[in-house]
Parts: sequence; structure tokens; C-alpha cells
Amino acid sequence: MRFPWQKDPELDEEIQAHLQMAATDRVERGVAARDASDAARRELGNVSLVKETTREQWGWVRLEQLVQDARYGLRVLAKTPGTTAVAILSLALGIGGNATVFSWVESVLLHPFSGVQDSEQIVAAETIMPDGSYHTSSYPDYKDYRDGNHIFSGMIGVELVATNFQRAGEQHAQRDWGELVTENFFDVLGVRAAEGRTFHASDAHGPSSDPYIVLGNGFWQRRFGADPKAIGKSVTINQHSFTVIGVAPSGFDGAIVGIAAEYWVPMMMQPAVLPGESLEYRAPTFIHMLGRLAPGVSLAQASAEMRTIAARLQRQYPDTNKDIGIYLCPVWRANYGLQDFLLPVLALLMGVAILVLLIACANVANLLLAKGTMRESELAIRTALGAGRGRLIRQLLVESLMLALLAGACGAVLAPWAVSLLKAFTPPAHLPIGMALGVDGRVLAFTLLLSVIAPLLFGLVPALHTVRPDVHTAIKAGGRTASSGAGRHALRNLLVVSETVLALVLLVGAGLLVRSLRAAEATGPGFNTDHVLLAAMDLRSNGYSDNHAGVFYGQLLDRLRAVPGVRSATLERWVPLWFTGRGYTRPDIEGYTPQPDEDMGIDYNVVGSDYFSSMQIPLISGREFTDRDGPNTPLVCLVNQTMAKKFWPGQEPIGHRLNSWDRWWTVAGVVAEVKYHSMNERPEAFLYFPFSQWPATDANILVRTSVEPGGFLGAVRTQVAALDPNATILESDNLAGLLSVSLFANRMAASFATVLGLLGLLLASVGIYGVLSYSVSQRGHEIGIRMALGASPADVLRLVIGGGMRLTLLGVLLGVGAALGLSGLLSSLLYGVSSTDPATFIGVALLLSVVALAACYIPARRAMKVEPMVALRYE
Repeated sequence: MRFPWQKDPELDEEIQAHLQMAATDRVERGVAARDASDAARRELGNVSLVKETTREQWGWVRLEQLVQDARYGLRVLAKTPGTTAVAILSLALGIGGNATVFSWVESVLLHPFSGVQDSEQIVAAETIMPDGSYHTSSYPDYKDYRDGNHIFSGMIGVELVATNFQRAGEQHAQRDWGELVTENFFDVLGVRAAEGRTFHASDAHGPSSDPYIVLGNGFWQRRFGADPKAIGKSVTINQHSFTVIGVAPSGFDGAIVGIAAEYWVPMMMQPAVLPGESLEYRAPTFIHMLGRLAPGVSLAQASAEMRTIAARLQRQYPDTNKDIGIYLCPVWRANYGLQDFLLPVLALLMGVAILVLLIACANVANLLLAKGTMRESELAIRTALGAGRGRLIRQLLVESLMLALLAGACGAVLAPWAVSLLKAFTPPAHLPIGMALGVDGRVLAFTLLLSVIAPLLFGLVPALHTVRPDVHTAIKAGGRTASSGAGRHALRNLLVVSETVLALVLLVGAGLLVRSLRAAEATGPGFNTDHVLLAAMDLRSNGYSDNHAGVFYGQLLDRLRAVPGVRSATLERWVPLWFTGRGYTRPDIEGYTPQPDEDMGIDYNVVGSDYFSSMQIPLISGREFTDRDGPNTPLVCLVNQTMAKKFWPGQEPIGHRLNSWDRWWTVAGVVAEVKYHSMNERPEAFLYFPFSQWPATDANILVRTSVEPGGFLGAVRTQVAALDPNATILESDNLAGLLSVSLFANRMAASFATVLGLLGLLLASVGIYGVLSYSVSQRGHEIGIRMALGASPADVLRLVIGGGMRLTLLGVLLGVGAALGLSGLLSSLLYGVSSTDPATFIGVALLLSVVALAACYIPARRAMKVEPMVALRYE
């Protein structure tokens, strides 16, 4: 009897023929017609998904078929909400973590210049010193590079400056940060004013001839109340009058990455804004150069032409440019700005985030393998009805894609919140830190790309294993075929071992960074920052000369030392480990002949009397500076141990001389090394000169107190006002808090690596638990037989835990090897701890093993409770 099948227009003839045959068979066995039809459909599942032809298997797939696959995939995911939720959460954390870190990379490295037209065309040009170090350039060199090249559509020069800024009507000036820029700055960057106008190259009429200023948008709102009438008004910078001609657009922060410049002034105003430098001196001085590549010009072509110009300058100006080269690079590789500070950290975090995503993918792959076991009968029936293997694999991959897209959507929702964490880790600083963080189209595109790639990582192999060619065996064995297959078990075990390896690598990296941070905090920079108040001053806006300022600071220190609770008071020109200011000289050492290629450049600081005792820097030999070292006494200097060993090996440096700035200085003492630029730096030669013999208008006052220093700021202000009511303290801070900024990168790396490492540990433990839990559920019959034959619950416990711990220990051993191979990549971020630190490796291995043991115990405990008769009867 042929069952009168009612045709469905949505189904093709092949599927309807299969359904009609199945329904007819049931009707012949006595099943009612309506029930036979429903039963045939239920047995087949979503019948629209079994259609397969040779053309579809090897050719293009119609859009409507993919839509059908997606709809069916969503229904399949909805049938197992628990498994689906775990998979989505795992992937969302992996994808969201990658999207978060990528948003930081994109904002800080790839597109750091917000508001700049075609910012990817901007490249940095840095001077290379004879020793290979990178340096800023001089204004004469900038002009020669600008005018002599044919590969840039424009070149600019810029320098960050801190000035005493005062609006009309304000009683005291404030320290504000801006950029001293060449007059073509805004034209080359393609930035137009939001209010008024910007200055242009045509405005340059020689030194001190262009007293114009363009305000930053945020600065205009804070200091001027967003008043449009600010245009045309005068402001005072270092006691020089400037006219406000415009306001920059919102979002534009300038040309030094990570710094939100508050204003811009023309380069010709350098004598007023940056005294002490020179627009005429040709040796490398203070200018950061950037250029916009002309259309069609590659970075390699630009580098070649700029090197040609550098070689010409070496021949033309041998006194200042000998062996001075030029280096062109994308802005993200420049050796200044926040990107230089964060590049190694962001590179590390990007790698860590990728490892977390791989762990998540391994977890989801294991879930899909377990789920695939339950679907083997369904897929075998589809195969028997004509569905090809490629068609079924496509269906499973579409389901994986649906899973990843849902996870990607969750990750994209989490990313904007997580992106702000970078700002939360940014320490308080006197610099105007500016980062255009956010989730833009590029970040969303990256998230979508991950969501498309991830299914290939976690979905392809499970799909290949789930779609079995042996249809008859799969139908006959039902859901137990795959579970008993050695290949399936081996793959699940391999995924667990892989998760363990990746988790251990993550945790070792996090552990090394945490130990490094603690070592840096415990060791300190070589001087004691506790109970030290720092107050920054600059008397140039009060009309002081350098010598006059030296007298003022000497009197101020005498007054401060008499304040009750003050243990000592001194000063220094530049704060070590801070981001602003650096002294650099090339002394001639009496009796020392430099090697032909030796760079004699040495950093220095200018400090007050009793500086080393106040900062508790050990004095190795000789004496430190005292009040007796005045302008009319022989010039003296101090050197650190590294410099003493380099230039006077086996000798006592005391009494030896060196020449800097055509003046001879006699070494009066040797002091211990301190950290000058970073906590990770190697010992380097360093010089100290006495402030009393080399005074300046700017200085940082250091006051060591017997109690917390915050309450002494008022006393410092009182003593300053007693000497000059118009003099002001521009900045103040606790020195310990100020220098904590130097560990910002280390703290950020340790914190985020720890969070991501613990996330990897959680995912790995979930993977171990999932595998053992599934194994217990599939081995119920075996466990029942074992217990019926006399196995005790403890025997079952050892059986299950032993299987899980064998996988864990294998993963730990492989992970230790991988971590040993990769930990060297962290060397630049480590301080006071080796990249192969045994304590870290042992501690992480034990932690991972303990967590894995806990993950093994839960399913093992469930296995112990299996009732033998119930298990045997069920089977």
C-alpha cells in the first residue's frame, strides 16, 4: 500500500520520497496515517537539512541553504542550554579578552593620532647616535631633512614643553603642558581649528617673531570655560605674552602618543617657551621629527633617501654630525611616547589573550565532541537518506559558527567596559595623559574576524570525527559508538593536555611578572622615597636669572631645614625614573683615550648639597656636595661606581678631572648606582654636578620629614612666600607615589597577565572536569561491572582520578618545557627574578595540579555512588 503523501512545497523531491517511503512502511505496519507522517519527520529531524547533491558538495552553496542551516543550528543549540551557555561563556571570555587588548593596541600603537587625517601615512624620523641609541634632532638638521627630501609631502618638528601658563586675571601661573611645533604642524597633519584658526608656515618670521597659541579643546573648556571670546585674548607663558588665535578640534591631542597637549605654540617662540635650547645649534638637541609619506612612497624608499641626506650632513658638518644617522619607522615603533612605554606590555598581553582563546576553543571542541556522540544516530540516518559527508560537516560548522557569533556578540558587549580598565590602571601623573580608547569599527571588525576563525579552531575536528563513514555501525551502536572509539578518546585527551600546557604557560608568565613587580617594589630605585615631599618650581616667570635663582633656592633650603619635623632638605634638576627631563653630556676624561667607535655620551643630574645623605644613596668614597661648593670655588663633580670602574679601573677616581662644556671638573666622590630611567636598566655611567656651581631657574625641592610628608606642603609654601610672594610651587607630590608611576607598565603587565592566567586555569579545570564527567557517564556499565565484581568505592575513586591526573601531569611536564622555551621573551619586563625562576615554575605546577585534582574529584565522587544493579539494568 502506497501512503498518500501530502507534498510540502518547501521540500525537494528527494527528501519527500524518503519521507513517503518511511511513512508508508509505518502505515503497512498498522500505524495511523497522521501518526506515520509525524513519526517519519521526527525520525529524520529537520528534513530540509539532509538534501545533498554532487553540485552542492563541490560547488557553491545557495544563501537560503545557509539560512536554513543557521536556523536549524540555533534550534540545536537551544535544545542543550547548559552546554551552549558554557560554550558561549568560554568563547565570549576568549574573544572579548582579545577584542579588549586589540582595542588598546589599535588606540595606542596602530592609530594613536586621533583627529589626524590619514594618520597611517605619518612616520617617525629619529636621530641615531654613534652608539646606536636613539635621540631627538636639531632644528638645523630638521630643516635640511625637510627641504632635501622628495619622499615626504611634509615634515614637522615637535617637542613637549612644560611652561608657566597664566591667563589674564589669574594671580599665579600654573604648570601646563603643551607642544612646541613647527609652523607647518597643523597643515601637514590635516587638522583644522574648531574655533578661530591655526598657524601656518607663512607665519614664521624668525626667532621670537610669532607669539601665537592654539589651545587644546579640553584645555579651552577647563581653563577658559569654552568661551569663544577667548580667541584674540592674550595669555602669558614664562612671562611672555601670546595671542590666542584658535582652538583645536575635540579629540586631537597632538603628535606625542599618550600625551594630551593642552596648547601649541610655534617653533620660532622657542627662546620664550623652551629656554636653554637653541634653534641654531646643529648637534642633536630637542626636536622630534615626523613626516607624512607622499602618495605611492614606501617606508623603505623613504628610509633610503633619508639615509642619503644623513650621509651628506655627516660630510658637510663633521664637528656635530659625525657618525650621526637617521632611522625611519612607523609611529608605533618610535622610541618616545606612551607607545614605547606600552609596546612590550601590549605585545605580551596580546599573546596571552590568544592563548586564552585557544584554551577556550579546546574546551568548546571537547564539548562538541561529547555532544557529537549523542548525534551520531541522527547523522547516520541522514547519511542513509542521502546526505553526503561534506553536507553534514557544513551543517556542524554552521552550528559552530552560530555559537562563535553569539559568543562574539557577548564579547563585543563586554569589550567597551573592559577597554576602560587600561585607564583605571593609569597612575596619577602630572603629565596630561591622553589615550583615545574605545571600541570602533576596526575593533568590531576584529571581533567578527575572530568569531569567524574560531569555529575552524574548535569546530572542524569535532565535525570530522562526528560525521562517521560507517553508517550501519553507527545506527546499530547508537550513542555508544563514539564513546568507545579509541580515536575519539585520544582526541579528547589531547585537547585536555593542550589546555593544561597553555594554562601552565600563562600562569608561569603571570607568576614571573608578579614576582618581578614585588622585587622591584621591595628593592626600590637605589634611594629611599619614603617620607619625601617633592615640590617643583620654576622662577623664570618671576624674572629670575639662573644665578639669582640659585641664591633663592639656597635660602629656601636653609629655611626648610629649620622647620620642625623636617629631617633634611635638598634639590635636584630632574627626578630619576620620571618621564620629563634628562641631562646628557660628552665629557673629555683626562688621561682616557676613547675607542674609535666609542660613544662618550653620559647622563647627568644637577643636585643640591646633602643630596646623597638626604636621599640615602650610599657614598662609596670621597665626599658629597656641601654648601662650601659655591660659584667661586673649584668645580667638582661626583661619579657613580659604574663610571669609576669604566674610566679609572683599579684606581681611585678622587682627584681626577673631566671636561664638560669647556669647564674642568674634579671628581670629589663616588656614589652607588641608582635607577635613572627604568627599573629594568643595566648599570650605566652617571655624573652629578652641584646645583650651587651650576644653578638654574627650575628645580625640584626634596624635603625628607619624620612623619607623612603631605602635611608639610603648607610649610613649604609659607617659606617660599616669605622669600618671594610672587613665587609659586607649580607641582607637588609624595616622592614614593610619584615614582610608582615608573612601575606602571610592570604593574599593568602583572595584573592583566594574572587575570588572564587565572581565566586560563579556570577554563582548563573546566575542560578536565568535562572530560572526566563525560567519561563517567559513558562508563557507567563498566563501573557497575567493576563494583559488582568487588571493586570498592575507593578503587573507583582512584580509577577516575588517576585517569585525570595522568593527563594533567603530562600537560604539566610539556607545559614546563614550553614555558622554559618562551619565558625568555619576558626578560625585558623582569626585574630581580630570572626568567627560569624555579620557585615560580614549581609553584605554578603545584597550583595547576591541585586545581586539576579538585576538578577530577567531583566526577570521581559521582562515580563512587554508582549502584551496580542499576547500571547493569540500565544497560
